[in-house]
This record gives sequence, structure tokens and C-alpha cells, in this order.
Amino acid sequence: MKIAIFSCLLAWILLQTSAQAQSNLEATRSGVNTEIPASLVATLPPPPLRIGGEPYRSAPVQKFFCNTGYTQKQCNEDVLVLRKALANYPLTQLGDWTWILVRSGDWKDVLLPRGLDPYSPAFTYYPKRETFIEEALVTQVPGRSGELLLTWSMDRMGLLDLAIRHELGHALCNDPNERNANRVARLLKQRKPVSCEAKAEAKQKSDRKASLNF
Repeated sequence: MKIAIFSCLLAWILLQTSAQAQSNLEATRSGVNTEIPASLVATLPPPPLRIGGEPYRSAPVQKFFCNTGYTQKQCNEDVLVLRKALANYPLTQLGDWTWILVRSGDWKDVLLPRGLDPYSPAFTYYPKRETFIEEALVTQVPGRSGELLLTWSMDRMGLLDLAIRHELGHALCNDPNERNANRVARLLKQRKPVSCEAKAEAKQKSDRKASLNF
């Protein structure tokens, strides 16, 4: 009797060990990685909420990406700075939007072919609902940071705030007009409600790119 019980117990232990080994093997073969990079987590929308009997409504999604040349660590650090600066403003009014960081070493090569001012550290592309931000606005970049300081006469964080407000002026009103964008930027700085006064012809040209300029 004792021999039979011992045999059953040994068989059960061997079965569990075999199953665990098989599970580990399958995970290794498939290259399963249960860790999600921070940059991917940042792009996931929050779960929909239901209030009373109203239908589900998805909250606007703000996506963050880093252009070619970024390491994952650099991307995470720079996106964090950008997200903190954006938190001061009404992004829910913006709807779904994408924010893209571009290395300063590549910035002028991106702007010049598009006819944009290379001394502008941000621009918005309406058709894809994207705003591009230069690296030097979120971290110190030797050479370029000094160049922007001389051009705009303000420190990095001040220029980042101005760039965000200005690009939101374009995006919130779907208006490429620089004067109107500056007006909205002032309203945002003063924590006043945003009012859009875009003319019809301006809205019809919403496929244009608009950059931080005065």
C-alpha cells in the first residue's frame, strides 16, 4: 500500500515538473516578453467610461513617438518632459493627436525641404493631426540650445511652453494663420477660454504645415 502511494506521488511530481518545463520551453521558443516598453504604454487609450445610461465614449488619445536616432531611454526621458509641459493645457479639446520628437541633428533636414524656417523648433501637420517638436526644447543640446536662446531670447523651458501654446493655437482652431495662433497662445497663457476666429479660407487650407513663427 505504501509503495503504491509513493509511486502515485512520484508520478504526480514528475508530471508537474514536465508541464512546467514544457511551458518555459514554449515561452522561450515564441520569444514572449511580458514587459511593455514605457513608450507603448504612453500611447494606450484609457478604458471607456459609462455614465448612467449613456453610451461609451472614448477619451481623446494623445500619442507620443520619437523619430529615428533616439534610444529607448532618451525617448522615455524626453517624452516625460513634453508630457509634463502639455499637462498645463486643455488637450481634451484637441481630440486625438500625435506628438513626435525629432533629434536636433535631423531637424533642419526635416524643415528645409518643406520650406519651413529651420529656426522654428516646432511645427504642426494638419492632415495627420501631428505636431513635431525639436529635441532641443526638451533637453540640453550643445550648440543648438545656444542657437535657439539667441534667436528667441528665452530659456529652454520658456521656449517649450511658447511652442506648445503656439502649436495648440494652430491645432485647436484648425487654422494655419500665425497671427491667430499667437492670439490663442496668449489666451492659453492667461488661462482664458480659447475662441477661434478663423476665416473660411483659412480652414480650407488646413492641409498646410504651420510652424512657430512671429
